[in-house]
Amino acid sequence: MAAVVIRENLWKDFVALADQQHVKAEALAEQVLRDYLQRVADEELLSRSARAARRAKFRMEETEEIVKQVRRSRKRA
Repeated sequence: MAAVVIRENLWKDFVALADQQHVKAEALAEQVLRDYLQRVADEELLSRSARAARRAKFRMEETEEIVKQVRRSRKRA
């Protein structure tokens, strides 16, 4: 396990918040780090999707209509 040094006043504030939520500070810290990692991954995916959308040969409205048509055709089959 990695050891991390956190300023004492910041850790005290964090512990107080954890106590308010009836959670151990260490567990809350792990959850916060997991959430942050997930958010960064989501933002990167969104950024890649936006870049791909700008390169797409169809406009968004056209793409939505194509998707709707495909879904309709699958329901009939």
